[in-house]
Amino acid sequence: MSETFIHWDVHELLPGGTVVVADPPPRGDSVRRSPAWDVGGCPHLVFEPLPSDPPVGPERMAAVASFLARHEVETVLVEYLDFADRWFDFLAAQNVRTWIRGHGVDLSARLRESRWRQAYRRYADAAGVIVPSHVAAQTLAEAGLPADNVHVVRYSVDLPGLRTASDGDNMIRCVAVGRLVPKKAPVLLIDAFRRAATNDDRLTLDLVGEGPLANDARQYVDAHRLADRVRLHGRLPHADTLALVRSADVFLHHAVTAPDDGDTEGQPLAILEAMAAAVPVVATHHAGIPEVVDDRRNGRLVPEHDVAGMASTLLHLAANPTERRRLGAAARATIEERHTHTVARRTLLRLLSLDTRERIAK
Repeated sequence: MSETFIHWDVHELLPGGTVVVADPPPRGDSVRRSPAWDVGGCPHLVFEPLPSDPPVGPERMAAVASFLARHEVETVLVEYLDFADRWFDFLAAQNVRTWIRGHGVDLSARLRESRWRQAYRRYADAAGVIVPSHVAAQTLAEAGLPADNVHVVRYSVDLPGLRTASDGDNMIRCVAVGRLVPKKAPVLLIDAFRRAATNDDRLTLDLVGEGPLANDARQYVDAHRLADRVRLHGRLPHADTLALVRSADVFLHHAVTAPDDGDTEGQPLAILEAMAAAVPVVATHHAGIPEVVDDRRNGRLVPEHDVAGMASTLLHLAANPTERRRLGAAARATIEERHTHTVARRTLLRLLSLDTRERIAK
């Protein structure tokens, strides 16, 4: 449900000119049973997950080859660099242009392993590789991919209408969104909130997300008697999550480099959605985040693991509504300038050589 960037590629990049192949990860759920499964009427080919991760078999290769030919596919966009490994050699033998789009774990944790660095170097023969930040592009260049074949295309988000006035209850509502995994550091985020809330009883926190650290988050909330200040929503539909983000006074995001495998963020969409809603963001100086959040200009940044710094920054914003409005307005201006769907779509269509196809379709 969190992969809204893939949904956008399916639905918005080339409406009426897109088909979908879904190959779930080993031991995963059926795509059709996922609450997020929706291809909006696009022709689609769906495989069921396998119990392990063997090479792609001849039956699946034949099915995809037939599907691509039947729908006269010219360009294939493969989501995630690590997933592309299992299909790249097959696609190279087809009469298509193959592009690969990286997002997060595939641009960080995977690159700690020589096997993946070697696999990625094959992508020098792809039409191109797309990443969400210059940090990610530099990482791939250092791993051996030609820099001129790696292209930065920033994620895009909807621009909501201007926010309505506060309901006047004097509360300061904080919201955080993300899978509860090590790189999102949910306990550190709640700890930072707790430190601030100890000194300002107007502060509340809505935390949206589910994951392996959910129990740790619940235990921390219970141990510090925060149940009346922190609401753990678990996983919510995107529309409900957006409603919470857009009604917030401050958005919190404490991303860190995961200690076990080096996993990092790409460019968190939740931060972009908060900025689009003119909600001031307090985040960490992590991966591609500083390419969007410019400290003290359109948001606030603190070092990774600096819970005291995040708490202090939150307290400062809670006490200064004028500063919140200033940062929020600057954040929205950043999205309007660099992260609209129009900008992303135009850039991607040009890169993928689909801009002519779009004009013909119209």
